[in-house]
Amino acid sequence: MLGRDWVRSLCLLPVAALCVACGGARFGYSGTLQPESAQIGSTIGGRVTGVYASDGDRVKAGQVIVALDGSAERAALAAARGQQAQAAAALADLIAGPRPEEVARALAAEASAKAVLDKTPQALRVARDSVREAQASVSQAQATGTQATLAYQRAERLYAQGAVAAQARDDARASYESAQAAIKAANARLAAARAQLIETERSDTTVAQQSYASAVANRQLVQAGARPQQIDQARAAYDAARANVAAAQTNLREMSVTAPADGTIDSLDLRAGDLVGPRAQVAIVREFRDPYVRIYVAQHDLGLIHVGQAVQVRSDALGGQQFSATIEQIDQDAQFTPRDVQTAEDRSDLSYGVKVRVHDPDRKLPGGTTVEVSLQ
Repeated sequence: MLGRDWVRSLCLLPVAALCVACGGARFGYSGTLQPESAQIGSTIGGRVTGVYASDGDRVKAGQVIVALDGSAERAALAAARGQQAQAAAALADLIAGPRPEEVARALAAEASAKAVLDKTPQALRVARDSVREAQASVSQAQATGTQATLAYQRAERLYAQGAVAAQARDDARASYESAQAAIKAANARLAAARAQLIETERSDTTVAQQSYASAVANRQLVQAGARPQQIDQARAAYDAARANVAAAQTNLREMSVTAPADGTIDSLDLRAGDLVGPRAQVAIVREFRDPYVRIYVAQHDLGLIHVGQAVQVRSDALGGQQFSATIEQIDQDAQFTPRDVQTAEDRSDLSYGVKVRVHDPDRKLPGGTTVEVSLQ
C-alpha cells in the first residue's frame, strides 16, 4: 500500500512541477499601455479667435476646442452659394424651355417681316408709277417748251420789223426761259424716279426677304428650346458650383477645431491672436476608450491564441491588479526575424505582433505604464 502511494506521488511530481512552471510563466509577455488619442488641428490654419478648453478638461465629441478667424471662408461660401443659385436658375430656365411671351414675340416679329415682304410689290408699283408720272411731266414740259420757243422766235421777228413793242418780245423771252427751266426740272424728277425704282428693285426686295428669313429662323429657334448639349453644359456648371459650395463649407468647418470623441484635453497651449499653421497640431484628445497594449508572441505560442480570445493583463503601476482583455489583432507577418532561419533555435526567435485591448471602464490604468499579459 505504501509502495503504491509512493509510486502515485512519484508520478504526480512532474505534473506539479509543470503546473508551477506554468504558473510562473502565466504572464509571460509584457508591453507598454497605449491610450487611444487623437491629434487635432486644422487643415487650413489661421488666426486664433477663441480657446474654449484647457489641459485636463473633459470634452464631448464635436465640442469646439479652438476657433479660428473664418471671415474669408464665410465670404467664399457666400460667393459660392450665389454662383450655385445662378447656375441652378440657368439650368432650370433651359429645362423649362421657351416662355409663352418669348414665343409670342418671335411670332410677332415674323409676322411683321412677312408684312414688309408682302408690301414690296406695292412699293415697286409705286416706284414704277412715279417713273411714268415723271415721264409724262417731261413730255408735257417739252411740249410747252416747244410752243414757248416758237412764240419767242415769232416775237423776235415781229420786234425786228417794228410790229410789236419791246415788252411783248420780253414777255415771250420770259415764257421761253420758264419753259426750259420746267423741262430741266421734269427731267430731274424723272431721273430721281428711275433711281428710286432701281433701288427698290435691287435692295428693298432683298432686304425684306432676308429679314423675313431671319425672323422665321428665330421663331423656330425659340420654339425648339435649348439643345441637349446646352442642358448638359448647364447641368455640369451647376454640379461644379455645388461642389464649390461643399468645398467652401468644408473650409469653413476647418475654422473650428473640435473634439473627435469624448475625452480629456492635453498639450493645448494657445491663446487668442496666435497663428496656427495648416495641419499643425493644436491639441491632443485622450479619448475615453479602452487602452491597448502591443506584445510580440513567439511563433510556438501562436497556436494558443486567436482574435477575440479573452486574456488577462496585470498592471505593474497598480500593484499587480489584473484586468480582463481581448485579443483584437494578430499580425500576419513575423517581427524580429533573423536573416537566415535555418536552425530550430533561429525559428524560435520568430515573433508576431499582437494587439490586446484592455477593458478599463473606470479608467484606472495610466497611459505609458508597463503591463504583463497572460495568454492562458
